[in-house]
Amino acid sequence: MDFIQIGSLTIMVKWVILAIGITAGLFLVRVWLAKTQSKEMTKNIINLLTNGVFIGFLAWKGSLLLLEPKLVIKSPMSLLYFTGGTKGLMIAAYLTLFYLLYHIKKRTVASSLFIRAILITSFVTIMLGNLLSLFWLKAHIVFHFITSMSAFFLLLLTFYSKGQQKKEVLHVIKKVALIVGLVGLIVWTINSNLSSANPAEEAKTDERKVGISEGQLAPDFTLKTINGEEMKLSAFRGKKVILNFWASWCPPCKAEMPHMQEFYMENKENNFELLSVNLTTAEKKSSDVARFVDEYELTFPVMLDEHGEIGQIYQAYAIPTSYMIDSKGIVRKKVVGPMDKEMMNDLLNSVE
Repeated sequence: MDFIQIGSLTIMVKWVILAIGITAGLFLVRVWLAKTQSKEMTKNIINLLTNGVFIGFLAWKGSLLLLEPKLVIKSPMSLLYFTGGTKGLMIAAYLTLFYLLYHIKKRTVASSLFIRAILITSFVTIMLGNLLSLFWLKAHIVFHFITSMSAFFLLLLTFYSKGQQKKEVLHVIKKVALIVGLVGLIVWTINSNLSSANPAEEAKTDERKVGISEGQLAPDFTLKTINGEEMKLSAFRGKKVILNFWASWCPPCKAEMPHMQEFYMENKENNFELLSVNLTTAEKKSSDVARFVDEYELTFPVMLDEHGEIGQIYQAYAIPTSYMIDSKGIVRKKVVGPMDKEMMNDLLNSVE
């Protein structure tokens, strides 16, 4: 699973790709309208589309309250750090569509022109989103290629107007088809090479350096839990492990914990373990840890880094910091910043 780190904020790459696609779609619509319509018409349509995107964003953020009311009640700060995820995006899309359809019915602007603007924005978002996913995420390459090219053809048809000659349009489509064919050949070659390269990479399982970088063997350690029981990281070899570093005074940690607890309850029987390490040396009072665990009703293991050594080894300088460790004890991903259930689920499914 791919993330982008901006300070202590962690954003899933798929949401960044979506934002780039929408921005590019609005930009292309603006250029098209500026060349074909009056300034007033261009301004009105762009304002409506921008308002629609803003409404969609607010609905996406607010959908968390609808989808996960218990989590938001336990930690209202979840609304600040998280969204409704994929399900929330669907809700936001419906609300945005309702807003746009309302203005089409109201005839705030020319309906046919506004519909074309909406289609152009949508097709550019789909096309660019899938192209970026193809080269950035390098997964489901064929699917992303077919989807992006389909959106591209639909985009061409949207730009087509009755005044154009059919021969001219067919000529453009033939050129595009040739380009698409060449790009498809390149994509197929890349996909074949990636498929054949993976087994060779997976073969390197024995000689691993100990460290916290991706592909290295996670440094082993033993700590006491809040209940006084000793736990060793290597004892969980054979299970996927999320290793989380936190402190009770940390706002994003407070936002994250209800999500972690619910995620743990849903997945603890699925060859998975959530190990929580409290940076006890960073606490004002040692009693704050027990109070925090009781307040958030945490049932997963909470270990105490009473000397600060493990936090230093795992470079947990900004919190929360989490590591995804696979069943062989190998570090697969480091995430700085709070994670919601969807992020954790994608993270868990991305490793063996």
